Amino acid sequence: MVRKADRIWALYKGEDLLATGTIMQISRRTGKSCDHLMFMTYPAYKKRPDKGNRMQMEELEE
Repeated sequence: MVRKADRIWALYKGEDLLATGTIMQISRRTGKSCDHLMFMTYPAYKKRPDKGNRMQMEELEE
């Protein structure tokens, strides 16, 4: 089983793709903290009300 931090993710803002890669790679490209990006993968983040074009992380299938 691959750790969540080592999986390949895509970061979107609305319909726009901002970055792909591991959480560490996306963090380096965007300046967002690894903790914040990891939180964006949890169901609790996805349940929060969307107030416009918020960012979201989607796991890419291998």
